[in-house]
Amino acid sequence: MQSELKKVLTSQKYIPLAGMIIAALVLYFLNRSNNKKQIEGTNIIVCDCSSVDSIAEITSEVVNPVLYSSIPDMREIHYKERTQKFIDLMLPSVLLACQKMDLKRERVLKINAAINNGVASERDSLYLDSLKVFYKTDDVNDVIKRLYPHPVSIIIAQAAIESGWATSRFCREGNNIFGIWSYNSSEKRIKAGQSRGDNTVYLRKYDSVFESVYDYLETIARANAYKQFREMRLYSDNPYRLIWYLNNYSEKRFAYVQNLRNMIEFNDLHIYDSYRLAKINKNDTIWKKLLD
Repeated sequence: MQSELKKVLTSQKYIPLAGMIIAALVLYFLNRSNNKKQIEGTNIIVCDCSSVDSIAEITSEVVNPVLYSSIPDMREIHYKERTQKFIDLMLPSVLLACQKMDLKRERVLKINAAINNGVASERDSLYLDSLKVFYKTDDVNDVIKRLYPHPVSIIIAQAAIESGWATSRFCREGNNIFGIWSYNSSEKRIKAGQSRGDNTVYLRKYDSVFESVYDYLETIARANAYKQFREMRLYSDNPYRLIWYLNNYSEKRFAYVQNLRNMIEFNDLHIYDSYRLAKINKNDTIWKKLLD
């Protein structure tokens, strides 16, 4: 039977037909593989950014997840190019960090519903208790409020101001984009060039751009100085309204707010508020590690 089939397929008459069958099979399996990839999502790409050319250009509103473990020296490139490179560098990490906050909030909502229905596990209850301690509150609804992210335009504007568009020493040497101070001698940190009175100032050092962004979001979530900001972002996603409640982020107060406004407006940062992250493969080991 097999020999007869072979004769048929290799005959001059059926060679085109056999080729069509093989091509159809190849196309079928390629489509099946692509569909599977679309269903599963994409894996996070890790990039040791040794030069500005290593920064992936963002060409659409759907941003691929890239984890930058370092920041290249941008001091010598033209301001216009540096601005776009900085945005391309920041966007993936900003969207990754915001998604992590979203997933944490969704988990808290599910746990709270389970508690109300009397079906919460001990593990979930302990997790919720740990968040209450971390955010210094006894109210689960307050925990939920703290886990809402805010417009991407604000995050990028603050990052640009605090890091000088990635030209600051703390940004280049420690991935510290937002000027977050360190008060813990056991954590990775960098000594500042200036002191406050008799006190030496240290800034935190991060292993990636993502870590810096996520720690910034946690700082906004925890500090009492941003309570009004957290309340307002529940009712508005307008960056020009929300920035007025970030006056405590800098000693310059409302001059800092005006600087934020100018930064967003001049660089059209509001357009990035509609950008979203490409679907991530939930089984990706790097993503699982970031969610821990």
